[in-house]
Amino acid sequence: KFEAMSEDPETRELGLRGLYLEALRVGAHEAARHYAEKAVEKGPHLPWAAEATLEYRTQAGRFDDAIRLLEGQRVLAGMDRKVHDRKKAVLLTGRALSKLDADPRGDDAQMALKLAPDLVPAATVAAKAYVREGNVKKALSVLEQAFKLTPHMELVTNHLSAGGATAQEKLKRAERLELLQPKSYEGVYAVAWAALDARDFALARAKAEEAAKIAERESIY
Repeated sequence: KFEAMSEDPETRELGLRGLYLEALRVGAHEAARHYAEKAVEKGPHLPWAAEATLEYRTQAGRFDDAIRLLEGQRVLAGMDRKVHDRKKAVLLTGRALSKLDADPRGDDAQMALKLAPDLVPAATVAAKAYVREGNVKKALSVLEQAFKLTPHMELVTNHLSAGGATAQEKLKRAERLELLQPKSYEGVYAVAWAALDARDFALARAKAEEAAKIAERESIY
């Protein structure tokens, strides 16, 4: 019935929607992808088709196609600007990560950060690109800006390891992060971790105990 409906211009959208849901129900994911792609081709304004196709293209690493579809959705479906910018930032980050080895400049990651400054993966990829260019100072700056907005352990790890720093340099960097987010678990933990590596055991113990009061996590114990 859904196949017949999909052939009739008046019921095509409903037919394709039905075929898509039936394919998902029986686990025929390739067929589901086909119906979503066909639906968005016939009706680019359809939110379900665009969302599903966007996900499929992203999973397949077809970031250019996904970004084109997203831009079309913003125009045709009146997508909220903040939602659009966040999704585009994620896609740009994925594209930047996929070509980091072949094209290490990280332009896509930098564009992503302009759209979503708190996007941790974008900051990480952009920082790695700067490190490969030998611009460690810029890499640290990017990570710090993101850390101010979203304290995250991935940012800590990349900040301390950028450019092959010594144990004492890592400790200074960690203290810098703590100043940016003095009440955050991640900032305090960074100092404890770096102090332990620098063999400043008194500081490491004090900061570990301080971090444990903020959040009782296995890592700090």
